[in-house]
Amino acid sequence: MRDTATTAGPGGGRRGDSLLRRVGRGAVWPFRPPEDVLTPIALGRELQRSVTTGRRIVVSRPRGGPAESTVSALLATVYAHYRNDRVLAMDLGPGTGSLAARFGTGHGGPDTGLAAPGIESDSFEHVEPCLAPVRERLWLLPGLQEVIAEGRLDARTYQNKVLSLTRFFGLTVIDRAADISDGLNRAAQASAHAHVLVVPATREGAADIGRAFDWMTANGADSLPRRIVVVFTEHERGQDPAFDYPGSAEILRHSGAEVFRLAYDRHLAAPAPIDPARISAATHATATRVAVECLRRAM
Repeated sequence: MRDTATTAGPGGGRRGDSLLRRVGRGAVWPFRPPEDVLTPIALGRELQRSVTTGRRIVVSRPRGGPAESTVSALLATVYAHYRNDRVLAMDLGPGTGSLAARFGTGHGGPDTGLAAPGIESDSFEHVEPCLAPVRERLWLLPGLQEVIAEGRLDARTYQNKVLSLTRFFGLTVIDRAADISDGLNRAAQASAHAHVLVVPATREGAADIGRAFDWMTANGADSLPRRIVVVFTEHERGQDPAFDYPGSAEILRHSGAEVFRLAYDRHLAAPAPIDPARISAATHATATRVAVECLRRAM
């Protein structure tokens, strides 16, 4: 997932891997086992599978925070890199603009967003100027935070204007607000073909997910975990040494969800735009696998 776009400001920010780790990886590169070569190729092929209608992947976090925007940006970037169709990203988090910041894009001008005259056109040629380009094959629907803050984006508007926009895209990644039970968030959740739950890699994060899954079972939604991918994220090294990731992952997988751990990455830890060329090799591998699993569950 290499991109030449300048998205990380002067110098591009810190690299996810240290110099020593990068040098060591380069030294053993010619001696990689065959599976280290074949696995990325197989994952790339899975990411390129065709879709008959646009798929929507919703990313959220039970208690809110910036981590879901990081995961949303990574997923959208992976899809845009590997796929040949268009990818759309949108941020439904009220007042944050975190996704635009992670992409390094602005909030759009007066002729962009849902209020733009061409947004309801039947032609992508007329819709495209209403969007903010991120990189090749990837666009962001700008200005949603202002629309939400002004009360002009409710469930009906979402269904009539936002969902109709996704028909131009093979995949849409929706960065949703924390689990707020309002009409807009319920509509976004209902529109998802797959759902990513992002929580910190801590005992508290595991407990939050456990309570969410218990609620699903108690409310007759026990089939929902089969569409869910859980991502435990580390914001600092060893942030909770007592956290039992293998045990938590086993319990969640038993319910039908898939589980991944996104380890600490120095580049992602900085509150700056993400440069795909500077994330760590481990982050690249995990983001690719999460993207593949989301696509599988969205089909």
